[in-house]
Amino acid sequence: MGFSQVAKSSQVRDYLVKGRDIADKHVEIFGSLLSKEFLPSASAWDTLPNASTVAPFSDKLMMYQTATLNSIGITHYGRALGLSPRRDLASNYVRLTAEVLQYAEDGTNLMIENGWFEQPPQAIDRNQLVNE
Repeated sequence: MGFSQVAKSSQVRDYLVKGRDIADKHVEIFGSLLSKEFLPSASAWDTLPNASTVAPFSDKLMMYQTATLNSIGITHYGRALGLSPRRDLASNYVRLTAEVLQYAEDGTNLMIENGWFEQPPQAIDRNQLVNE
């Protein structure tokens, strides 16, 4: 939430708001599963957000931080998928991982468009080489 309220670029701001909405949805999904089994769920970390609109970091740095957190989140979902014996959780991990992967790709494309990240190396198109 904090990054979205201080981002200078409207594209970055919209991207970060989308991430907040995705995270809220994921918390709701897993929180409801815990609640159904009368287990406690974690509370939010951002209970007292600052009202500042002055960016302490550049949009570029905030996007890199978000990309890193996306990677960590995807890793955690993958690890949880491999370790959980419950099919109901596994289906959520797979579905939500796909959503985070798409969000991460959108962020990478946004960073490339702004010149903050270079196009990652791609596989060589062997068919194109044959036809040249």
